[in-house]
Amino acid sequence: MIPYDSPRQLAAFLAERGLSLKKRYGQNFLVSAEARARILALLAPEAQTRVWEIGPGLGCMTRGILEAGAAVRTFEIDRGFIRILKEEFAGEENFALVEGDVLRLWPEYRQEAPRLVFGNLPYSAAALLIAGFLEKDFTQSRCIFMVQKEVAARMAARPGTKTYSSFSLLCQTFMDVRLHGDVPPEAFYPRPKVFSALVELLPRPQPPRIADRGLYLGLARALFASRRKTIKNNLLPWAASQGKDAAWAEQITRAAGIDPGLRGEVLCAEQAVRLANAAADLSRSG
Repeated sequence: MIPYDSPRQLAAFLAERGLSLKKRYGQNFLVSAEARARILALLAPEAQTRVWEIGPGLGCMTRGILEAGAAVRTFEIDRGFIRILKEEFAGEENFALVEGDVLRLWPEYRQEAPRLVFGNLPYSAAALLIAGFLEKDFTQSRCIFMVQKEVAARMAARPGTKTYSSFSLLCQTFMDVRLHGDVPPEAFYPRPKVFSALVELLPRPQPPRIADRGLYLGLARALFASRRKTIKNNLLPWAASQGKDAAWAEQITRAAGIDPGLRGEVLCAEQAVRLANAAADLSRSG
């Protein structure tokens, strides 16, 4: 058995197996049994539920999910951990392993439509992965991620606050964002220098009607191109990229009932969608 609960024994296990932690992957093992139980209770996996686990490491959470009877597909990039996972879960019919970078590989499996997606995501990859899911319309799954506390705060930030960004807008357009508290550094080995937090993304029961998804994503980024600029001034370069002029940029704000003198950081998801739909309508009408 892998000594998941003891940092000292876990370090010895890694050394015995010739494994080393790679800083570029942001590898930290969850050694707190209490934290694992808390996460499992939040996940609440059921028998035969399809679950994706991103970055299982040595499988401490994987074991609990499998014991609930769920079917788990894991995505792991570290070759040493892949070897251990194959040994640990050999013969488990509900266990599947994808070897490689989840950022590149997950679209190959999207048709599985897992009910749950879980992962302890490193800071360097968290926003990229979550944004990739949302931009590519992978929004039918309930997702629970452990991320750096600052990332979770950005995901749930309210319009008009300092942490509200295009990433906040993206998350809140397509999903309901809920925070489930912090996980302290001492819950991990090795101890990170920052707090982590649990964030849940739930499919919206009534997702917004977006006339042109690609246009919306471009506009959402444009709104935050410069936080100090007004909506009108931020939209000018984006309008030009659409082959439109300043008059068109101002026209869509009027059509959407939005003051062009405001800053983009004050718009909620519904207002941004309204603005993008106005742009789509005016584009179609010429």
